[in-house]
Formats: sequence, structure tokens, C-alpha cells
Amino acid sequence: MLRARRYLAPCLQLAGGVVALVALAMAPPERGDLLFVPLTAAAAPVQAARADGSALLGRGPLGSIVVRATGPRDLLALLRHGILVTAAPGVLCGTVRA
Repeated sequence: MLRARRYLAPCLQLAGGVVALVALAMAPPERGDLLFVPLTAAAAPVQAARADGSALLGRGPLGSIVVRATGPRDLLALLRHGILVTAAPGVLCGTVRA
């Protein structure tokens, strides 16, 4: 039991570091390709992107859409409507040229 406690703190720090790195990598840029991920069944990412003036580029994984943003977004308002906005990594979304 004592041995397990000794390794708990370093493991938690390592896990926290990994979570922080993933969060930084997925942070949405002000301009560029974004991923609008619906968090609820009632979320409407296509309508939100059109209302925001973003160009629709295609479908992403898990019912999300890839959009090209030309300006800053109100991320909290989108989150309140059930849409998580992240960066659109080429690994998940492919490379889109418009």
C-alpha cells in the first residue's frame, strides 16, 4: 500500500501534463480551420457556422463539421448551444484545400 502511494503523485502529474498538452494542441485558433463538435442531440453546428459567417469545408469525425474561420468566435456562446469548438487537426479531419 505504501509503495502505491509513492507512485501516485508522479503518475497524477504525468497525466495532468498529458491533458494540458492535448488541450493546448486542440485550442481553437482565431483564424483557420476549426472543428465544430456537437455535444448534444439538439446542437446544430451547421446552422451555427452559417450564422457565424464561417465557410463550411466538410464533415469531420463523430458528427462534427470542419469550417474555415476568418475572425474570432464567441466560444462560450457556442458551448452554451452544445457545440465544442476545437482546432481541426489534419490527422482527424484530413487536409482541406479551398
